[in-house]
Amino acid sequence: MKFVSPQYPQLVVHDLGVRFVDGEAEVTDKTTIDALRAMPTDIGVRAAGGRPPSSPGSGAGKPGNAD
Repeated sequence: MKFVSPQYPQLVVHDLGVRFVDGEAEVTDKTTIDALRAMPTDIGVRAAGGRPPSSPGSGAGKPGNAD
C-alpha cells in the first residue's frame, strides 16, 4: 500500500522502518500499515488516494468557500 507525506516529503519513521522518498513510501507489512494509519493527523501521513484531513474551522471542503 502506498502512503504519502506531502508535509514532510523525506520523512523517516525509524520505529517502523519506513522512509518516504519525494513524499511517497510503499508499505506491504499489515502491522506497519496499521501503525501508519494510526499516526497523528498533524504529521500529514495518509494512504495514497485518501482524502487529506481538513483542519476544524478552516472551511475546507465546504461548497462555496474559496480558500
